[in-house]
Amino acid sequence: MELTDLERDFLRKLLGESWVSPPTFDHEIVARLVELGLVETEPLPSGDIEYRITGAGRAAATA
Repeated sequence: MELTDLERDFLRKLLGESWVSPPTFDHEIVARLVELGLVETEPLPSGDIEYRITGAGRAAATA
């Protein structure tokens, strides 16, 4: 699977810790990573979304 530079950078950012989106974040930018199972999301009570890398995402980030 070929990732864009933006997708690969996002995965590498998630290697250290999960990330909570600000209210203005365009979730479509990383929707493909979620669809591919490289990132999982969790809606928070605040309305923000938490992004966490999966095992497959770790492998893709370090490939």
